[in-house]
Amino acid sequence: MQSNKQKRFYSFRADANALGGFLDEPFEKIIPALAPVSLPAVGGFATARSEAFNLDEIVSCSAAFTRVSGREHAADGSISIQVAATIEGLNILEVLTAERIVAQVSISIPKDNEPLKFSLAGTCFEGLRIAGREGRAKLTPRLHQPGSGTSSQGLTLTYQDIRQTGRDQAARVINGFQSGSPGAQQWAKTRHEWMTSERPRDDGTVLCSVVDGFEGVGPNEGCGHIVEIPGFGRFIFGELIVSRNSIQLVAIRAELGCPVKGQIGVNAVGGGGEGNTT
Repeated sequence: MQSNKQKRFYSFRADANALGGFLDEPFEKIIPALAPVSLPAVGGFATARSEAFNLDEIVSCSAAFTRVSGREHAADGSISIQVAATIEGLNILEVLTAERIVAQVSISIPKDNEPLKFSLAGTCFEGLRIAGREGRAKLTPRLHQPGSGTSSQGLTLTYQDIRQTGRDQAARVINGFQSGSPGAQQWAKTRHEWMTSERPRDDGTVLCSVVDGFEGVGPNEGCGHIVEIPGFGRFIFGELIVSRNSIQLVAIRAELGCPVKGQIGVNAVGGGGEGNTT
């Protein structure tokens, strides 16, 4: 007999892909999404995998795989979601290479629909080289070293953690690009100035990065999580976008501005959902 005891309706959202984007020059071409996967609205588990990929020697990888899962816990009615994407042997025009990059987010949503909490444990950049030099990513301490309030799952990060971190990072990025070209200065302001405001955006969205800088990258090549290669383009690392009920992490956004123009996204993962108590 069908049960009528369900007290909560919840629709899951979780998706991941390891690579994708588009090129504008020297030809127009879509970079197909590698290992795309989406979680059913009712929850569950799904994976996808792609073997070696090479697009005209512009961007390539040796393997990519993704995973999503989500469930409601009967004991307390809370929701848990995990989303992960891994890419191995990444090569973008011989300027950025990496042995292995992982983007992973674990999300916890209380039964009473309070703001989600999450963990970035597992996210990493291994064997990263930028413009011929080793570039070891320094992870943002606030987002990877939870304080004394850590729960048994380590899910202590909240919207407020991200907002303060994002404000500090945005101010540093804008200041760091002041010595660059007028175009670079305007780009930095357009992209980050809204995060420096005391008043949150109406939709509650906040932006920050899980990366706080690099060891090995030249002093004139980057500012925080953004690396600019003159005559080539920009790499934006570990970008995190959080709202009250969703989160997205993109390991790398590549904005190419050399003879090859276009945008490439590496390891985009996200999750959240909508629900109500009846």
